[in-house]
Amino acid sequence: MGIVLLAAAIAFALVIIFIVTYMRRVADYAITDQFRAAESITNGRFPKKWAMQIDRRLAFMTIIPGKTPRASGTEQALQKLERLIRFFEKSPFFENAQARELLLTQLKETCQRWSMLTWEEIGKDAGHGADSTDEYKPD
Repeated sequence: MGIVLLAAAIAFALVIIFIVTYMRRVADYAITDQFRAAESITNGRFPKKWAMQIDRRLAFMTIIPGKTPRASGTEQALQKLERLIRFFEKSPFFENAQARELLLTQLKETCQRWSMLTWEEIGKDAGHGADSTDEYKPD
């Protein structure tokens, strides 16, 4: 009986360790993904992952007869950028307030610029998007 309880306790502990490790990796990936997107944007490139996601959504909507996308490529890009801005407004991962403000200023300027462009222009402007032949390669 004691061995069964010991084995159950060890199994339970291993499951908890696995869950904690998995959740930590998911959180690390999500945070890293935000910083990669911001880095691409501040370097004048459209994030490849975003381009793939938006292109996939737009393509999917074109294969369904009578369906039109709920949001254009530009609207989807702006939604992603606005979510990124909100993330960095609340993010504790900054050296100081000046670093945060510099990044937020660059992202907000990009948001204003993209709002004046079509999806194709955003893709051409950054070398990705609707006209891109680059392939997204996850890390």
